[in-house]
Amino acid sequence: MSSSHVVVIGGGPAGATAAAILAKEGARVTLIEREHFPREHVGESMQPASIALLDTHLGLRAEIEAAGFPRKYGATYVWGETREPWSVLFDERLEREIGGLDAGPDPEAALLGGSYDHAYNVDRSRFDDIVFRAALGAGVELREVEARAPIVEDGRVVGVTTRDPSGREESVRADYVIDASGQRCLLGRAFDLAEDVGDMRATATYGYVDGAGGASGALGRHVQMVESVSDGWCWFIPIAKDRTSVGIVSQGRERLTDDRFDALLRETSLPIEGARWVLDAKGQRLRRTRDWSYACKRFAGEGFALIGDAACFVDPILSGGVDFAVRMGCRVAFALVRGLGGAEPLGPMIASCEQQLRREYKAYLRIARYWYGNNRSVDGLFWEAHREIAPDALTTPLRAFVYLTTGKHAADQHLKVFTEWQEKKMFGQLGVDGLALKRAWKDAQPATTKPGSADG
Repeated sequence: MSSSHVVVIGGGPAGATAAAILAKEGARVTLIEREHFPREHVGESMQPASIALLDTHLGLRAEIEAAGFPRKYGATYVWGETREPWSVLFDERLEREIGGLDAGPDPEAALLGGSYDHAYNVDRSRFDDIVFRAALGAGVELREVEARAPIVEDGRVVGVTTRDPSGREESVRADYVIDASGQRCLLGRAFDLAEDVGDMRATATYGYVDGAGGASGALGRHVQMVESVSDGWCWFIPIAKDRTSVGIVSQGRERLTDDRFDALLRETSLPIEGARWVLDAKGQRLRRTRDWSYACKRFAGEGFALIGDAACFVDPILSGGVDFAVRMGCRVAFALVRGLGGAEPLGPMIASCEQQLRREYKAYLRIARYWYGNNRSVDGLFWEAHREIAPDALTTPLRAFVYLTTGKHAADQHLKVFTEWQEKKMFGQLGVDGLALKRAWKDAQPATTKPGSADG
């Protein structure tokens, strides 16, 4: 496909992954990115599949490991029927052995010395820069300008218009355009494709602290912590040896004041006593961003495809954002390799790719709704809004919960399931009784076997 020219809008994980793969396969790729890397970005908690995919296709595991990011072995929750913490770990062996590690003389060393499955909690400015530089190293041409609008001829996207910092505008024509512009969703909004998910609208308020602690025992600062509070839920993500991302997701458009943010943090058991807030360039300790779930009506059209947050965004409770972005970048890139290269017709390749990605998006969305609807341990307006979901209102088998949230099912194309003891642990924490589980499992069967039967 050496004669094909692909324009990629956006140099985040989705765009950089797609651009790098395409360039390695012989395409001429122009990456349009208006920001200078490295740049700050929230969403620091990774899944194992994204690391595996970046290593398989771009050879980045060693560089990611060398960056010194804290390992992530899973997540610890205060969520469900009680306020007692519980964990879901990526590796079944670690689930069985964690008690023994905790009882040893050096629990952290024993954990890190094991061969347990893990991902990383990362400083996104550094992590994204690693993937971005890999794309440039693969031969991608970078243009640090703003993509303004698609160029459409005879119903097909044939390029984009750009504007540089001086205001000079230019047209960049291409055989295909990939929109990885994030929540800006340039092509999706230009074609009126973006649709919000009405019951999953939230706002994130967050900042960074130095000097925080970690979970008890071996997991320490090698696990993400999530705790529900009256106005939503709080995350605690160690992103470096001494730095931690701390944020609260709350309902709707209203932004939390600093005082309310602090009051909600005091409701939690998170280990931030004595930690010091890190101020941004404007001297502020808190940042705010919209966390609304949405999806475009189409992920692709004539001459273009949408990937990452430009295609869809799912509530961050499952920490699947980067994993989903990398996976979409890989899938669309290889569809274009085969389609633009002439090996197979492009249209069916992209259609198949979109169908699979939409199924995965809907699965994440259903599980996020179920996750919210079955947190019965906290009072507050946020939780009242989510309690219309009955414990057995399920259209995706929860047997696949951990495998879905690690992202491995998409990395190796196999659907594996929970073991019985893992099922019982999760279902018990979310207050699902055996009868409800049987009804849910029975009801789930048609939704998983009939094409198009799952709703968003």
